Amino acid sequence: MLTQLRYLEGSTDLSILQALAKQLKHPAAQALQSPFVHYVANDPQKAIRHFQALREAFPDLLGLAVFDQYGRSLPDERGGIDMLMWGRRELENYITTPEVLRRYAVSGLNDDLFGLAQRQQRLEVMERVLSDQVPPVALRDPQNSYWVRTKISDQLLDPLFEAYFAALGLPNTFPKSDHHLLAGHLLPDEIAPEVVQALDRIAKTAAQAQLSVLPTADEDHEDDGEDAP
Repeated sequence: MLTQLRYLEGSTDLSILQALAKQLKHPAAQALQSPFVHYVANDPQKAIRHFQALREAFPDLLGLAVFDQYGRSLPDERGGIDMLMWGRRELENYITTPEVLRRYAVSGLNDDLFGLAQRQQRLEVMERVLSDQVPPVALRDPQNSYWVRTKISDQLLDPLFEAYFAALGLPNTFPKSDHHLLAGHLLPDEIAPEVVQALDRIAKTAAQAQLSVLPTADEDHEDDGEDAP
């Protein structure tokens, strides 16, 4: 029986949330393993229409929607859906920092002489590309508004990795569908409290949905009576 539904901008957001929950060992990780998800391209009204239609068949359905910043406030009438909006431009903004990009650049290398040489080369290329792509003030200050307001996926990650792999003489092997891999290079204490709070709400909704399908004490008693000789 359908008891809970999550609304996200797209599949990349689900992958990032899964990676962040795994990194934190958060209870939401289990709820995100095989979720019922509907992608609504950051459109609250689309989520509301879809949820209300389903609720006619599943009146106890719980819904949680997570939206990127899109220039407007969330609607006052939400059709019974628990909604939240990221404080930063999009979810990728929470997993992208210069230090995370440096860690990614040297990940997967061996500790032999060849690996050490590769490490140095990749770090130098990443530093050069970061200097080209990120405003100097933002590169010096991880709290700069650039990291909050910029649409990081399109305006930084895509051009940065295109330039990074070109400088290495390699094909670009980091498409948008792999952005979630950056979350694995965040330390748990580097994950923003806002993300933890969102994961808390996901876990809470999942727990509430689980309770809704558990039999009541009266139902247990009725079952016992039916089984009795």
